[in-house]
Amino acid sequence: MTGHVIELNLSCSGLVGKIDSNSSLFQLSRLQRLDLSSNNFSNSHISPELRRFSSLTLLDLSDSYFSGHIPSEISHLSQLQSLRLSPSFETILRLTAHDLKLLLQNLTQLRELDLTSINISSTIPPNFSSHLRTLRMGNTELYGIIPESIFHLPSLETLVLQNNNQLSGYFPKTKWNSNASLIELDLSGVNFSDNLPESIGYLTSVHSLSLKNCKLRGPIPESLLNLTRIENLDLQYNSLNGTIPSGVFSLPSLSRLVLSNNHFSGQFEGFNPNSLIWIDLSNNQLQGHLPKSIQNHVNLTGLILSFNNFSGHVDVIFFADLKQLYYLDLSYNRIALTNENKRNVTLPGFLMSLQLATCEVKELEFLRSAKLLWQLDLSNNKIQGRIPDWAWSNWTFLLQRLNLSHNMLKVLIQFLFCLLKLLIYGPICFKVHYLFHQFPQDSSLYPVIISVKNLQFDITGNARFGRKQLEGSNFAMFG
Repeated sequence: MTGHVIELNLSCSGLVGKIDSNSSLFQLSRLQRLDLSSNNFSNSHISPELRRFSSLTLLDLSDSYFSGHIPSEISHLSQLQSLRLSPSFETILRLTAHDLKLLLQNLTQLRELDLTSINISSTIPPNFSSHLRTLRMGNTELYGIIPESIFHLPSLETLVLQNNNQLSGYFPKTKWNSNASLIELDLSGVNFSDNLPESIGYLTSVHSLSLKNCKLRGPIPESLLNLTRIENLDLQYNSLNGTIPSGVFSLPSLSRLVLSNNHFSGQFEGFNPNSLIWIDLSNNQLQGHLPKSIQNHVNLTGLILSFNNFSGHVDVIFFADLKQLYYLDLSYNRIALTNENKRNVTLPGFLMSLQLATCEVKELEFLRSAKLLWQLDLSNNKIQGRIPDWAWSNWTFLLQRLNLSHNMLKVLIQFLFCLLKLLIYGPICFKVHYLFHQFPQDSSLYPVIISVKNLQFDITGNARFGRKQLEGSNFAMFG
């Protein structure tokens, strides 16, 4: 009976141990598809006996806690069309440069090759199967220069080489991806040290383009607007400059736009509602007022505009209709946040991270409806008086990071008492960072850091309080 089995899928089957060379598995001589992914083979080596499966077209050993060297016998499986070997977290798989070359030479039928996070430490051989559709070799310690032939593979749909910081490359200057097959391109961390070329506009079928930290410079080419199917555009941590083409915000399928940590200047132009749900323009030199059209993007979940030169008064009601918004960061601009309608304003109910440092915030009433916050930064503002009881009640169970430093809060005792309540009744992972210093009424209170087992008040230099450390076992006395 075993000789008639052609497919064996044991993915996520809870297998534990190792596969011995005399295992009955190797009696399945006609096996064509073998999936052992997401099991636990206890850091054992991949068996060279896999060479017996001469008819194998799919081999998936990913995330199964194999370790050691990948046997060269894998390259004997000449019928393979799909090979997935990426290791589990904290396990190390190695593939020698010689065996990588053999594998690519012999497996001429490959459609899919996933070697993510395998320690290869090699240059990229130029000979790939012309049938290849998916190539994943991210985080493999590749070095040298990407062969340009990879960009011209006729059927390529997915190319992921991210996190190989010793790898360099050059985009083709002429037409590439001639069959318009490429859907995902991730070259993050690869050194290009060049302008983003006009030829990027030939990727008309791409859905995801990630080129973060690639040492790219110069402006975004207008040809990028040809990518009408793009859903994810990530160009963060480069040296791109100039103005952002207004058409980028109106690309019809774009849902995630990340242009942070560049040198873009100019205005954030208004744009019509589309599929955008995440916008990150932080750490640039953008200026002017926030476009009113943001209010119409009712599906927006994240808006990150910190560390720019945006200016003007922004009323909190500006965000009231963004019901899906859970991450908002306007810190370190020249924005003044106002609350003209204190009774009726409500922030989005899903808001989880709110960062408004240096936004001239004067009171907390607009936060009354924000009950799901886990991160709140109101530092360097003009908040006075005591913190309302409703605020502590809202923050008790979920808040993990709170920054209220450099304000004009007066009541230090209230803070310390409520802080203890937060630790006792709050989440087990509760942490407070960078808290409450430079109190004008109470000299200075240096940053307070809370951890699960150790509560430490570092308030040296304060006239009324010294340094006090309370071990976790004593927390209950403050209940």
